[in-house]
Amino acid sequence: MWENFKLNTMTDQELKDLVASLAVAQKETAQQIKQTQKQLGELGNKWGTFTEGMAIASIKKILFEKFNISAISERFTKRMGNETIEMDAFGYENSTSNTAVIVEIKSHLREDAVEQMERIMTDFPKFFPDHAGKKLYGIIACVYAPDSLKNVLRKKGIYLAVLHDEVFELYDFKNFTPKDFNHL
Repeated sequence: MWENFKLNTMTDQELKDLVASLAVAQKETAQQIKQTQKQLGELGNKWGTFTEGMAIASIKKILFEKFNISAISERFTKRMGNETIEMDAFGYENSTSNTAVIVEIKSHLREDAVEQMERIMTDFPKFFPDHAGKKLYGIIACVYAPDSLKNVLRKKGIYLAVLHDEVFELYDFKNFTPKDFNHL
């Protein structure tokens, strides 16, 4: 292709026109890439919202039945100064179990979700000193979890809820000891 294209036979104006057209094409390509990235981001957000909506009824049932939680909030956010803590679901019980549970919902479990959960669990006491005496547990609910990350959660003492027959259920870890993040 390029053998037939001889730059040295082009006039200065033809070279300038070629460079200008390449610059326009590059700008158009960059705009298309940016638009595609935006659309993919929006699609990812919609999938995340769909997953949260699909999971929340099961998560409430787990919190009510497994943890005896009586107060549950979805998409819970608290701001303190310039810091913010966000949770997909948060539940607590004052009287019978004196327990708080934080839930993060993901479509696909990744390492950054585990790191996010650990940050939330670490930050929780400073945002919620009124829950200081409670047992504090974390659950990551997801549609898919690779075995390697299931093992990471088991070792860290974070519960895992996975989709099974259209319902999220707590994963039955072998040798699992849940970590009380309020009493380290």
